[in-house]
Amino acid sequence: MAGLAAKPMPAAKAGFQLVNSLSAGLIAGIRTILGSASMVVLVMPNALPGGIAPALEVILIGGAVIGALVALLSSYPGVVAQVQDGPAVIIGVMAAALAASAGSSAPPDFTVLVVLACANVAAFAAGAVFYGLGAFRLGALMRFIPFPVIGGFLAGSGLLILLGAIPVLTGLAIPKIDLQLLMEPLRAARWLPGLAFGLLLLAMLRRYRHPLLVPVLLLAAVALYHLGLQLSGMTVGEAQAAGLLLGPFPEFTGIEAPPWWRLPAEGWSNVVVQAPTFASIVLVSVVALLLNASGLELATRSDLDINRELRAAGLANMASGLLGGAVGFHALSASLLGSRMGANSRVIGLVSATLCLAALLVGTSLLAYMPRAVLGGLLLSMGAGLLIEWLYDGWRRLPLQDFLIVALIVAVIGAVSIPAGVAVGVAVAMAIFVLSYSRVRVIRQELSGADYRSNVDRSPAALAVLREQGSAIRVIKLEGFIFFGTAYSVLTRIQHMIATPGGRPLRFLILDFRDVPASDSSAMLAFSKIRTCCERNGCQLIITRMNGPIRAQFRQAGIEATEGGTAFEEDLDEAMERCEQRILSEAAEDGAQADVSGLERIRSALPEGSSLSGFMAYLESRSFAPGEYLLRQGEPADEILFIESGRVTVRLALPGGRSMRLRSLTVGTMIGEIGMYLKQPRNASAIADEPTRAHVLSAAKLREMEARDPHLANALHHAIATLLAERLTITNGLLQRLID
Repeated sequence: MAGLAAKPMPAAKAGFQLVNSLSAGLIAGIRTILGSASMVVLVMPNALPGGIAPALEVILIGGAVIGALVALLSSYPGVVAQVQDGPAVIIGVMAAALAASAGSSAPPDFTVLVVLACANVAAFAAGAVFYGLGAFRLGALMRFIPFPVIGGFLAGSGLLILLGAIPVLTGLAIPKIDLQLLMEPLRAARWLPGLAFGLLLLAMLRRYRHPLLVPVLLLAAVALYHLGLQLSGMTVGEAQAAGLLLGPFPEFTGIEAPPWWRLPAEGWSNVVVQAPTFASIVLVSVVALLLNASGLELATRSDLDINRELRAAGLANMASGLLGGAVGFHALSASLLGSRMGANSRVIGLVSATLCLAALLVGTSLLAYMPRAVLGGLLLSMGAGLLIEWLYDGWRRLPLQDFLIVALIVAVIGAVSIPAGVAVGVAVAMAIFVLSYSRVRVIRQELSGADYRSNVDRSPAALAVLREQGSAIRVIKLEGFIFFGTAYSVLTRIQHMIATPGGRPLRFLILDFRDVPASDSSAMLAFSKIRTCCERNGCQLIITRMNGPIRAQFRQAGIEATEGGTAFEEDLDEAMERCEQRILSEAAEDGAQADVSGLERIRSALPEGSSLSGFMAYLESRSFAPGEYLLRQGEPADEILFIESGRVTVRLALPGGRSMRLRSLTVGTMIGEIGMYLKQPRNASAIADEPTRAHVLSAAKLREMEARDPHLANALHHAIATLLAERLTITNGLLQRLID
């Protein structure tokens, strides 16, 4: 029985989850309603006191509509969405400007209606952008916003919230504040408690993260403030008349048509001119939504479909705008309630939205008793918290250049606007990125033809020529995205290489683009200068393994193949082989003769006085026509072939009838020795490229030689060991160069 009691039945688990979900939803709803009251005083300036009640309706409509739709459509079941303070700050700045510009020329009710219609239009515009980003699956691209720009935006929003809290606390516009006015008894009763509450809330939030902290402190502050009013002998009506409380509100007569619907035709000109404000709200909302979604992913260790979240927020905001609501989206702290309380259900968001609807229909009269000091203190703690997090804490945890960008954005936002601050931040971040990236080395490897060779086996004499003259070939392997900054670093390196070759003059320059996915068109000027530099100094420029889009950029820039000049090759190895062949051909014309026999290694290894003719008696001469197989992949390895004339290509057969060239062999080389020593089947095929003659030593003849003429067999083994050692030495040297 004890075991059964310790393991709850599924029905009990479901009931436990439901209770936790309802509890989390209630807490989230209360927080949303209290937060709505604080946003009302942000949205409506002191110059428009009659706008408090209708603005509260707009915010609660947004909370109900957005909260319900996002809860139903999100990829994370426990999400809570609500009207957000970032867009509310911008609406408030716009409202203050409209109230100041209207003056006495327009009735306050008309200005209020314009402000609320702008809030509706902003919600619809933000929703359309959200949905478009999600529908075209562009959500991931927004994650590339530079981190200091995000920090600067958040800190700048905090500054605006903090500045918005000052008129709420003091009842005075910032330019009109002076010490004498602040110390008036009624005004001091408004801002001193608010300042104390804001500082207390700020200190508590920096120390504790409990989800109940904010609502409990808010309710306690409201109760204490009203207790203080009673002890002072001031009635609620007197406090409301003195502006200490949020109310009084007009008697609720039912939900009216949306403000945008009630706005007269002449009022729409005032809405249209706010297009830059709407752009700011959209920008702020997109960044904040992505930040909140990323934070929710991290905190809950879950994977959110960011494009689905954008679509959900898009539909919710478009509906909110049409129904008369404001901009809203995922609330991070409220969305974490469910996971922290052991529940993760759509019930949480739906309950929170239902409470907003209930407050709209029957409960707004309670918010009339909300002290402005408490709301101002809440705003103060929010704004100061963001500033402290990104300026004070950021000084210690951010690199200096990132911190300076954050500080610059905050300064521009405070002096001009949010879009200007973000634009300046992005511009500075991009400039720093370009400067930093231009210092990144795009030359992955720089190789000399004396060390790096094509996959062509050559005779000892030919190899000696390449060791001596191969430095006239240089291979530069590029990597990464190339733009004007990095392209000019390549140009500078090539100019230095040509001016100070450090050996033989540079005759062949190979630029390998295999690891370059893309290039900026501005980089073409640098490559044009590279071509000109090569032509002026008698160096052939060869460009290999370039993809189609980059090749098209070169073509548009006029960088084309020329006779004896610039060349474009599909394969680096073949380009390297052609350069080597040019050097070997010129060396032969100058009298440097290569080996004419592949048996010279054997001759040099024979004991003094011995003749090669005895060794030749064990060999069989064969001729091969072009396309004929010397060796076949998969057959027994029972022969060694010494190439006397012609050319042979070794190819590896691949699935699907394809093949890949491994290496080529010319006069003076041998093939098949490793397979015969290891007694393994051939791992590749050897095919004659042109009429070829070879001397063949079979396994049977080798055994006969070892029995009858051990000195000849020793000479053969010595020659093969020397060949393998040379190959290993060359490979080790190349690897060392690549590592260095």
